[in-house]
Amino acid sequence: MRVFIALSLPDKTKDNLERSASQFRTLATGGAFVPKENYHVTLHFLGNVEKTNLIYIQSAMDSVINMPAPKLSVNQFAVMRASNVVCAKFNKNADLTALHGKLADGLDKMGFTVERRAYRPHVTLIRKYSFSLPFSEVTKCVDVYNKPFDAPEVVLYQSVFTDSGVKYAPLYSVTLSAR
Repeated sequence: MRVFIALSLPDKTKDNLERSASQFRTLATGGAFVPKENYHVTLHFLGNVEKTNLIYIQSAMDSVINMPAPKLSVNQFAVMRASNVVCAKFNKNADLTALHGKLADGLDKMGFTVERRAYRPHVTLIRKYSFSLPFSEVTKCVDVYNKPFDAPEVVLYQSVFTDSGVKYAPLYSVTLSAR
């Protein structure tokens, strides 16, 4: 099964991201828009994992329960040209960096390969985007709703491929400590 660990987002934040995505939609000449229910901030992509190994991922997730929930806010919309996506980017902060690192250490100890490149927290809004205007001009027409929010839930998701697209099914979650 194909899995990843992510921060879930509050409904209000998903609504705000969807409003911004709908503004992008009016300017797009192409692209696959991510459904609101799939919005999340990936912490670690694990890829294909045997079902019998999920217990080890859960153990790594359990190790972060006492960590503080990171406070996030959208700081800009950007393109990741290497992956051909438009995303909402977040500023990294100490709590998010510590959470990402502790999860990486726990997964590494359990034998999983984790990426050690620079972490860029984001929510993917559009895949395979295209616009008739330069992206710098497009973003001038899209509102950034950046009210800070707490992200207290870490979720292990499975990517489920369906005829109507990818759906993310939660398999396990832990709640971080409140401030």
